[in-house]
Amino acid sequence: MKKGLPPAIIAACLAGLCACTPSPAPPVAPAQSTPAASPAAAPATKAPAGTPGATGDATPTVDEATPAAAEAVVRAYYAAIDARDFATAYAQWSDGGAASGQSFEHFRNGYANTASVEAEVGAATGEEGAAGSRYIRVPIELRATQHDGSVRHYRGGFVLRAVMADGASAEQRRWHLYSADIQRLPE
Repeated sequence: MKKGLPPAIIAACLAGLCACTPSPAPPVAPAQSTPAASPAAAPATKAPAGTPGATGDATPTVDEATPAAAEAVVRAYYAAIDARDFATAYAQWSDGGAASGQSFEHFRNGYANTASVEAEVGAATGEEGAAGSRYIRVPIELRATQHDGSVRHYRGGFVLRAVMADGASAEQRRWHLYSADIQRLPE
């Protein structure tokens, strides 16, 4: 006679945990001084100084949650980091920056050794919807120049989320960074 939980209960518990647990921010995004905007990237606009989580005019100009709008969010994120406008960059994360998995101070301090960043943003793919939200993946290649002149390269991507539930605000309906999987490449 076997003891333990029935397989159906175990599967239901695992599915619930996976569905409710957001992916953590990439270990390299802020913590390892990752890169930012390419020369072709759209310029980011400034949020009021010292307002983490505020979006002000930092919202990309593409109005709908389209693939182009998702790419614009990633470009705005790295343009803001390159401009050292960390409040605007942090505001690109879902839940007022909380989806980054870091406090604003930790996020900002993660770029202390970064002199400049460049991002090559790929085409958004894999759009899907679930439970009142839409998700899309945006690939990225990064180049971070440190204050000592060394250069670090990264590759990976972001998953962005837009809330589509009835009653969602315009801010909730735009794409926000939801999770990241970005790895430093060997030198």
